[in-house]
Amino acid sequence: MAAAAGAALTLALAGCGGEPHGGGESRSGDAARSGNEAATKRADARTVLMAAARKTAEQASYKTVQTGGGGSDRSEMFFQQQPYASAIKSWGEKSEDNPSGFNHIIATGDGIYMKSDHVPGKSWYRMDQKTAGSPGSARAAGFVNEIAGSLASTGSTSWVGEEQVGGRPADHYRGTVVFDELAHYTGPAIKDEVRDYYVQLAKRRGETSADLDMWVGKDDLVLKSQQVTTGSKGRSEVVEEYSDFGAVPAITAPPADTVATWDEFVAGKAKP
Repeated sequence: MAAAAGAALTLALAGCGGEPHGGGESRSGDAARSGNEAATKRADARTVLMAAARKTAEQASYKTVQTGGGGSDRSEMFFQQQPYASAIKSWGEKSEDNPSGFNHIIATGDGIYMKSDHVPGKSWYRMDQKTAGSPGSARAAGFVNEIAGSLASTGSTSWVGEEQVGGRPADHYRGTVVFDELAHYTGPAIKDEVRDYYVQLAKRRGETSADLDMWVGKDDLVLKSQQVTTGSKGRSEVVEEYSDFGAVPAITAPPADTVATWDEFVAGKAKP
């Protein structure tokens, strides 16, 4: 009878979610092991960063907020894949031509549109892609590929810990990239054209190395990056925060009746 009663109690506990004494410790141990395994995987900086760069690049759209120069310059950049387009709003140094310091650029497949008040009755002017050269529209996607790839290719990179970015848990990775070493890297962590662009950009600024940080969400989307460099032009710090994945409103060209041609813009600027 006692044995039957004990068996019945065990079944009752199992049916209502309980366990005999000792089961809780086993389940706690399993959870701890699972947590340790997850932490170990997140500490594998190269694997996480490569996956993050790939997944972030696959997003249909996202927003990048970039600050630099100690926070004195700020850009809000919007990027979409299909059809490829970008929009950049930036606040920087004021000048005679631009008293507010504000710039607004929209790049689409057919041209580059610049916000301007130099043409009466028009609020934009347009340049075709060839005239504009490299408009930097790809920069609206931020430095995700450059920083993630550089960190993944560098032996000094390590997992710092878990931190909060925008209220979301993220894994923080940090490393120092030496550009002369990066220039000779030929592995899978960073594409050749991305590596070359990043190295050339650094050399133009007289920079030899960069201290890089990147924060990756638990879903492998990049949430934040930071790069600090010192070169012939002094110390530079650029911070980017990424959000609105897949939720950026469609980026389109301004209404045609608000857009001046390049020739109209040049003529408008020439007027006293």
